[in-house]
Amino acid sequence: MKHNRGNVQLCPITLSCTDDRFGKTNQKMKINIVGYGTVGNAQAYLLRKLGHEVYIFDPYLFPDIKSPERNVDISFICTPDFAVENAIRNLIENKVDGLVVIKSTVPIGTTEELSKKFKIHICHNPEFLREAHAYEDVMNPDRIVIGQCCPEHGKLLISLYSPLKKPIYVTSSKTSETVKLLSNSYLAMLITFWNEANELCKQLGLDIREVANLVCADRRMSRYGTRKFGEAFGGKCLPKDLNHLREAFRKFGLNPLLFDAIQDYNNKLKGR
Repeated sequence: MKHNRGNVQLCPITLSCTDDRFGKTNQKMKINIVGYGTVGNAQAYLLRKLGHEVYIFDPYLFPDIKSPERNVDISFICTPDFAVENAIRNLIENKVDGLVVIKSTVPIGTTEELSKKFKIHICHNPEFLREAHAYEDVMNPDRIVIGQCCPEHGKLLISLYSPLKKPIYVTSSKTSETVKLLSNSYLAMLITFWNEANELCKQLGLDIREVANLVCADRRMSRYGTRKFGEAFGGKCLPKDLNHLREAFRKFGLNPLLFDAIQDYNNKLKGR
């Protein structure tokens, strides 16, 4: 087996790779996708486009497939966060070879905790997909973040993604988990900012779209959240990830005033 059981070395280094230092990989890999929702479907699409052999394991969607492929190089976990631990346990019980990589969004520290619990190497490789544009986003990412368990496996994932010729950042799993939660919470904050600004503009008799356009004429400003006004954010990711972030603050005795306010205001919009 290639689980590399034993001491798990966590290596918090940061690397930006936008050139061909690592070369284009010509190695065809065998890769499991565990969980075939939006994330798993998009990841499978990408890997097939890159020329790899992809196996899908999702007992809910494909009950005839009783177990994951055993002889693989990588298994990507793309399940809901609550199913990640059982998915990894299933790989081990089925004696699946290769590196385990969590793509699911999980609470901060999950990857390290599961690495220690199962005594295997696990990387974290978050997705940054829009649900309605998952194929487009997976093929054209702004950046690829790899939370590596060790340099050897970090290089393996670099070689996997290098043909995309996009920025690759290699860091610790805790950092990559935090980046994912903060990214979605930042988007939630922008939506909330413009929703609350909309209330003021209504009282002043102003056109919120004109106000937003003039504010965003400053190149420092993001236009995210200015397409719709007065609508609560929802979907599968932003509310869940905001809650995970708030829980992380409280775990360390911190009071997430801003993030609580975002949640409270969004709840108010939903209750109208």
